[in-house]
Amino acid sequence: MIVNREMDTVFGLLHRILDIRVTFFDVQEHELDYFDMKPMSPYCTRRRADPAFLAACVRCDRDQLRQAKRQRDVHIYHCHNRLLEGIVPLYDRRNLYLGSIVFGQLRDPAVPVPADAGREVRRLYGRLPAYSEAEVRDIGHLLKYVSEYIIGNEVIRYRNKPWAEKLEAYIEAHLPENLTLARLAQMIGRSPSFLSHHFPLEFGKSPRSYLLQRRMEEARIMLENGETVQGTAVRLGFYDAFHFSKTFKAYWGRPPKHYKPA
Repeated sequence: MIVNREMDTVFGLLHRILDIRVTFFDVQEHELDYFDMKPMSPYCTRRRADPAFLAACVRCDRDQLRQAKRQRDVHIYHCHNRLLEGIVPLYDRRNLYLGSIVFGQLRDPAVPVPADAGREVRRLYGRLPAYSEAEVRDIGHLLKYVSEYIIGNEVIRYRNKPWAEKLEAYIEAHLPENLTLARLAQMIGRSPSFLSHHFPLEFGKSPRSYLLQRRMEEARIMLENGETVQGTAVRLGFYDAFHFSKTFKAYWGRPPKHYKPA
């Protein structure tokens, strides 16, 4: 589910400020072309008129998108035609893939004009925006921060099934409690086996892992806002402060005191 108006605003600002083509590929790896984005470059338009070249572009897009999803981070690369491109995969807080911001059609000054290019193609190639690989990587990290806005404001959001929406709200309201699989299943009128199978499809992980994630996220927020370790442990339903601290450090890699305000 995409809020088109907000995405249109974000993409329009990016292409006007950076003068680069920024687009979005959905979860099915389809490029969505209805946002306010910089048009495809004359160079790429000209070259894609060749069916074989276009097919190579499609394969390259698909392969690089899948690599970015595996990396789960900014992915910078030279496309099959040696143009600089970048991908920022988007995941929500439940670890579900939402699609990818893709940018590029940029000329790398360190890369010569393609050897198979004729005079007109060479001219169009020379008009492409020129960026070094380091500069493109910086743009990628800037777009990663933009993606946090997109995700945080639910400009792009995975559309849950009704039972999952109901379950998510219930979990948020009862985080400190002992939320067993049987209790969660009963709350939505389904069997534990149904929930065990379908929960990862909607939330990106098992019920146990999801509950741990949400408790650890809430714990970090509480600590950063000044709550004591003991108070955080009590409010989130842990046995004691020691058990909480051990779980917190195993999850975040640092003890709770690291997140206390200065």
